[in-house]
Amino acid sequence: MNQIKDISAFFSSRRSISVKNLNYPGPNHNQTMAILKNALRVPDHGKLEPWRIVLISGDHKKNFISIIEKRGKEIDIDPLKIEKNKANLLGTPIILAVICSPSISSKIPKIEQILSCGALCMNILNNFLVKGWGANWLTGWMANDKKFGELAFNNTKNEFVAGYIYVGSYEVINPDRPRPSLDEKISYFK
Repeated sequence: MNQIKDISAFFSSRRSISVKNLNYPGPNHNQTMAILKNALRVPDHGKLEPWRIVLISGDHKKNFISIIEKRGKEIDIDPLKIEKNKANLLGTPIILAVICSPSISSKIPKIEQILSCGALCMNILNNFLVKGWGANWLTGWMANDKKFGELAFNNTKNEFVAGYIYVGSYEVINPDRPRPSLDEKISYFK
C-alpha cells in the first residue's frame, strides 16, 4: 500500500485504478470505516445526507451475483457482460454501492442533492486512493436499471444507484490517458 503524503502531488497525478487490476487483500473493516468517515465530509446543503452506502464483500457477494444473473437475464443483458460483472465482483475485495436518496419535501433542489451524492462518490474514491488502495467508480446497467436497485438494495422509487466503488490492492497501473487542456476548458466572464 502506497499511502500518499503530499496532497498536491496526489491531485496532480490522481487516477483511478482499473477494476481488472484490483485484487486481494483489501482494506479491513476498521480501515474502511475510517476512510468512509472522512469521505462523508461532502457539500450537503440543508444537511439532508441524501445518500447511503451499501458494502458488498465476502460471502454476501454470492447473493449479489444471483441478483445480477436473474435480473440480467430478465432484461436481456449480454451474457458476456454479466460474466464480466461477476468477475469484477469476485476479483475485488470490497464494492461500495452508493445510493442517491434525494428528499422530495426539502427546500433544497433535487439537483443539489444529486450533486452531493456525486461529490460523495468522488470523495470515497479519492479517500481510498490517497490511503494507497486501488479504487474505481463504475456505473453501467447495474446502476441504471431501477428494478435492479430495488431488488439489490431495497431502493425506493426516489432512490437510484449513483455508482459502485470497487476497492482493493493493486500492482499494475495502466498508462495515463490524455487530460483536458486548461486553455480549452477555462474561460473568463467578461
